[in-house]
Amino acid sequence: MGRMRCVLACVAAVLLCACDTGKPKVIVGKSKGLPAELLLVVDKAVWDSDLQDTVRSVVEAQVPGLMQAEPMFRVTRIFTRHYDRMFATMHSQLFVTVDNRLKTTMIGVRRNVTAKPQIEVTVSAPTLDALRGFLSSNRERIQDMLCDAQLDMRAAMLERRYCRRVSDQLRRVLGMDIRVPEDLKATKRGKDFLWCGTNREQKDMNVVVYTLPWDGTTAFDTERAMLCRDSVMRENIPGEYPDQWMQTARENGDALVSGRVRSQNGRDVLEVRGLWEMRNGAMGGPFVCVVDVDTTRRRVIVAEGFVYSPSTEKRDLIRELEASLRTLRKPSHSPKK
Repeated sequence: MGRMRCVLACVAAVLLCACDTGKPKVIVGKSKGLPAELLLVVDKAVWDSDLQDTVRSVVEAQVPGLMQAEPMFRVTRIFTRHYDRMFATMHSQLFVTVDNRLKTTMIGVRRNVTAKPQIEVTVSAPTLDALRGFLSSNRERIQDMLCDAQLDMRAAMLERRYCRRVSDQLRRVLGMDIRVPEDLKATKRGKDFLWCGTNREQKDMNVVVYTLPWDGTTAFDTERAMLCRDSVMRENIPGEYPDQWMQTARENGDALVSGRVRSQNGRDVLEVRGLWEMRNGAMGGPFVCVVDVDTTRRRVIVAEGFVYSPSTEKRDLIRELEASLRTLRKPSHSPKK
């Protein structure tokens, strides 16, 4: 009897701990899904209509800045009526529905509902026409929500497993910290510059972090940022011969890049995606860089990831590096702009 009372007491304690505002806590397990995988849950009436192309334009868009076409997501599509617990733990989910009870189109975001980490984005409209207009005008916004969530998931994984040598060196060189994948072990230091990479012939991943003096003017000019990039890379990443060095790929003098100012970790930054090449050489590939300003120390901070992998797809490689850039920690005394 004494043992039974002890067991009952333990069970009661567990039940009491599970009670919060009168509702039992839901045990959230680990989410599932391949990198970049997206579950699209769409009403059959929407998919069977002429809206199918509009929905496809959101989820099947190409990754910007790559040499060949690669989709942003690995899409698994199901109809709304087939959604059940088998799909509920997918890490990235987009719901597209029509609900004639609504007065206006709505978009909602929920996180870690049935698994962790997880994001659910829901777009609901009262009519097909309203849904068409909303998806067309908010395409990039929806893509950013889903891509950012997947990058944050990868960044969280890097916080647990990363190359400590690179973190230590960056603290010594620039007074900052970063989490890069464990196999980016090779390093090179320069003046206010640090490179790390895998040194592979295929699936070669690289990260560079460097700083430049800030003159008080905007640092968020894409062309100016690329000119500075070319100068830094010429000095720090030479090729095998004297007339070879890394540079931004150009066509008719124009850099093959796209840039935009966006919020990242609560700060405005310049995000640039494009192609790099080895001058007078055969090497090249995609890169993504983030330009920020440390107003306290009056310096521009640039963090970049670039890939060399001519015979493979590059989306997942560049995404891994982009997630790494999000772990860059600037000095704690640097204020928000």
